[in-house]
Amino acid sequence: MQRLILVRHAHALAAQPGQADFDRALSPQGRLEAESTGQWLQQQAYPVDIALTSPAQRTRQTFAGLLAGGAAWPAPHFEPRLYDATLGMLLAALEDCAQANPAARSVAVIAHNPGLEYLLVHLTDADGLRWQGMPTAAAAVLQLDESAPRLAPGRATLTGFHVP
Repeated sequence: MQRLILVRHAHALAAQPGQADFDRALSPQGRLEAESTGQWLQQQAYPVDIALTSPAQRTRQTFAGLLAGGAAWPAPHFEPRLYDATLGMLLAALEDCAQANPAARSVAVIAHNPGLEYLLVHLTDADGLRWQGMPTAAAAVLQLDESAPRLAPGRATLTGFHVP
């Protein structure tokens, strides 16, 4: 794996009474955010071999919005560990993906905060990003240092960051 693209789900509606967080849908604003991020990704021409996506409704809809905006990504692989994931869960899911797909050079992850922020800081040692975080529909593009152990702290360089 040489490149990792992290995308936080777009803005979602508040849960309705009795509705599970998992089932929250994107707001109209969120749909626009996802398409905007998809346009940016298309303009940057970042190839993606595997798209790991949380199975939550809002991440599924974000993925669809990215495609509508022009991101040319393969069909998503819905990974249950990405929903409400800790840093450890995200690292384990990425490690399993890398082991199962050794030829994959570029992996995208569409998931949730705070896990994505923790992963971004862990991989880049980018403490300065903590103030900005990963707003809704933000995309962070990481170039991984292949000489370091896979997914080790500080192993990546942030090469692109987009907030719609």
